[in-house]
Amino acid sequence: METQRDTYTQLIALLDQHQATYRFIDHAPQGQTELVSAMRGNALSQAAKCIVLMVKQGKKVTKYLLAVVPGDARVDLQAVKALLQATYVAFASLAIAEQLAGSVAGTILPFSFHPELELIVDPSVLENDELYFNAARLDRSLVLKTSDYVAIAKPRLASIAARQEISLEREESMMEQQIPYSIHLNAQYKPLELIDVPTLVATCQAAWYNQTLCQVNESVVRLGIMQGAFHWHKHEKEDEFFFVIEGRFLIDLEGRTVELAPQQGFTIPKGVIHRTRAPERTVILMIERAGIVPTGD
Repeated sequence: METQRDTYTQLIALLDQHQATYRFIDHAPQGQTELVSAMRGNALSQAAKCIVLMVKQGKKVTKYLLAVVPGDARVDLQAVKALLQATYVAFASLAIAEQLAGSVAGTILPFSFHPELELIVDPSVLENDELYFNAARLDRSLVLKTSDYVAIAKPRLASIAARQEISLEREESMMEQQIPYSIHLNAQYKPLELIDVPTLVATCQAAWYNQTLCQVNESVVRLGIMQGAFHWHKHEKEDEFFFVIEGRFLIDLEGRTVELAPQQGFTIPKGVIHRTRAPERTVILMIERAGIVPTGD
């Protein structure tokens, strides 16, 4: 779609013009907020859900609005109606939404490049330091510093979001349905065999790959290649150690998140519930007792 490519190019040019802080995440084609968030490894609250609305003000005035709310919320049509003193508010037709936004459904940006499309953002979108959204493409997302987004987009801020509760079980289920886990417990290499990690990484096709490389006394060394999020779990009797080779690796604990960059490591004590996430393709080494099952106890 030529228009979609133009919108992507226009977005990047705008961000570069303002020297914005951003990065890309490439992934399988997906535009549904819940599923693509699982692939990117971000919380739903960090995602920008962008909806084009049709607003009627009396019988003669029809305008269009780009409403942006967090990924774990929905657009409150009644709030929009009251805000704009409208007589009628509804979702715009698919054809009009894509024409005004300049990209296909599922890739609509939290920016308006069309003079007839007013941008209104719920303040809760700005509560996180970074904002995640599809970059006018189904196969690429963009992570933008929130303060840069506000400075560049200059949105009208108004309370137009209604929270929708998503249980932990549902969130985990969505992640597991979207991301196939490829876990191999067999030790692939014996003592005195060369372990060629770069070759394993280069040939890996799985979104979440876990291979036991070797056993050293009572412990094993495992290679992880991943992008996305794993479910919450804990190991009752064993500690585990993570070391990042490349990429970014997040460890969610109760009350905080630890972010590891390349050449950094972290140990999870036994009995501590945690979840691991990789916002981009990440390679790690894990060291743990041979009895640990990577899916958790």
